[in-house]
Amino acid sequence: MYIDTHCHLNFKEFNEDRAMVIGNAKKAGVKKFINPGNSIVTSKQAIILSQKYPGVVFPAVGIHPYEITRNPDTHDLERLIITNKNIFAIGECGLDYHVYEDFPAVGRKTEQKQLFESQLQLALTYSLPVIIHCREAFSDAFDVLDSLPIMPKGVFHCFSGGLADVRDIEKRRFFLGLDGNATYSKQLKLVIPSIPLSMILLETDAPLLPPDGHRGERNEPKYIPLIAKTIAELQNKDIKKIEESTTANAKQLFSL
Repeated sequence: MYIDTHCHLNFKEFNEDRAMVIGNAKKAGVKKFINPGNSIVTSKQAIILSQKYPGVVFPAVGIHPYEITRNPDTHDLERLIITNKNIFAIGECGLDYHVYEDFPAVGRKTEQKQLFESQLQLALTYSLPVIIHCREAFSDAFDVLDSLPIMPKGVFHCFSGGLADVRDIEKRRFFLGLDGNATYSKQLKLVIPSIPLSMILLETDAPLLPPDGHRGERNEPKYIPLIAKTIAELQNKDIKKIEESTTANAKQLFSL
């Protein structure tokens, strides 16, 4: 059994065929799904979806760093945690310093860090793991984590860093998530052989980031085995070992 530890099944791209998407994933061996929020609205959607698919979809609640332009209030996030017993993580939250084409919300690094720290504090308060979105911001993300009284547990979602970042993540006992870009990124293919399997989670970020052979299409959780196959080839391991280890890692982190 595989677990897709990061997919957005609540997104509108799945409105017409969500049940089929989940069914096709199960046929491919992907039986459980972590569905993070990236705003208060999508966090609520993730909770509702988990209630429709109990034991299959597991919600996380969080505020993406680019939501900072909407002046989000983490008290709203805390209310979701208090009023819903089955929350499995805080996220996705973090820092994103990438300049997106045609995206007006560039900068505001100080506000991003404050929003990130507030959500990390919630994770500590409610003993939940964190799903960290970190793009071109590893140094600041580590600084925020290191400023906390206790290091939370969690995952650096959609890892795109180098070997030094792997070592820094490992030092803090975090997992890292590998997505469809692992199937085509030359840089990641150089790094993946050196990533301990005990650190790796599989995720699609569906409907985003489809793997090689499906680029330009809508991504789906059924493609998790393609990511596992890439890792198996790069680490010279049997794909069954990748499946078993990453599933055990996911169960450990998210208490599944």
